[in-house]
Amino acid sequence: MGFTAIIIGATGLTGGVLLNQLLENSRYDKVVTLSRKRIENNHPKHKNYIADLFDPTTYEEQLKGDHLFICTGTTQAKTPDKETYYKIEHDLPLQVAEVALKNGVEKVIAISALGANPDSRFIYNRGKGAMERDIEALGFTESYFVQPALIGGTREEKRSFESAWKKFQKLIDPLLIGFLKKYRTIEPKTIAKAMIYIAVNGYDKVRIESDELKEIAISHQS
Repeated sequence: MGFTAIIIGATGLTGGVLLNQLLENSRYDKVVTLSRKRIENNHPKHKNYIADLFDPTTYEEQLKGDHLFICTGTTQAKTPDKETYYKIEHDLPLQVAEVALKNGVEKVIAISALGANPDSRFIYNRGKGAMERDIEALGFTESYFVQPALIGGTREEKRSFESAWKKFQKLIDPLLIGFLKKYRTIEPKTIAKAMIYIAVNGYDKVRIESDELKEIAISHQS
């Protein structure tokens, strides 16, 4: 029997790429997605359930499987209210993880961010760091947090500042060498590939930074 994966955040950029890779991966027999809007994908392995991720009663029966992939997140531009921002970055993934653990899911792999730190003065890094800390404390058999730098690709929603920054980042990426390599842009397909490898095979680190994600993806081409 193959694995069953659960994804939250599959309507986002990296989550969508992860969904497609999981559906094509022979190690997985079933991929469950929980989302506010329906995901138009008729793959026979895919089970999409409409859910309000802030309300566990809408998904606790469906959140069952082997590996939980957390790909949720927002931006300060999209969610300017600090309380709402923190709920999306911290409270929502933590609550989903709690339900998953109660349902017998043993492994969680969450997208965090390079520089995640619960004590950071930057709200983004602080929220991601607190999310890491509190999910790890739940006591899954295995928990992993991938920490990408700026994620490449084109999003459905318009993010003017992010688009401009990506253009600038492309110019400086070749200059980031040595210990600065981890700050280079990373593509969604690379993050997804590394996440799947880590989920299936385990890893010797709980937190995996951007440059190491690239090494994993390149070293373990399927």
